[in-house]
Amino acid sequence: MWARGWENAVTGFDFGLIKKLQAGNEQAFTVLVQSYAPYVYRTAFALLQDKNEAEDASQEVFLKIYRSIGQLSNPYAFQSWLKQIITHTCLDRLKKQHPTPTADSELDRAAVETSQNLDQHLIIQDALQRLSTEYRETLILREWQGYSYQEIAEMSGVPVGTVKSRIHTARMQLAKMLSDERP
Repeated sequence: MWARGWENAVTGFDFGLIKKLQAGNEQAFTVLVQSYAPYVYRTAFALLQDKNEAEDASQEVFLKIYRSIGQLSNPYAFQSWLKQIITHTCLDRLKKQHPTPTADSELDRAAVETSQNLDQHLIIQDALQRLSTEYRETLILREWQGYSYQEIAEMSGVPVGTVKSRIHTARMQLAKMLSDERP
């Protein structure tokens, strides 16, 4: 159901780029931003459900990377480190304010290929937005981001059992909403 965008975004990625970035090479940072900006934005939007918030969060993510890349001891761990930065940045934003749904999004524009895909996409987006913040966050972290139950529990500060319960409930609520949309 959900695509893990980062695997495709970094096909053939040069981990030497991270070493260059750690050495202070600004051109390497530009290449990094160009390579990861679409993934960072899509992930932020999926969590925040707001175009402007996702754009702001994306900028914040790259600022955090720029400031703390020197602390990354293993360049091969960059992708995992990036996912954590995105997730924590978005979760912090969600704690500070309530997300507002928006119909104008990169995901909506991408789904315009066929009217059937658009209808299906809009129905799924609407159903996701109707989930509570906790259920939506947890479901996206698991199904789209690919985090383990343990990782989600650590990020959310709740027991693993609570994460499993939230995911189960979110799936059930989402399935019910989607089945109610069928003719």
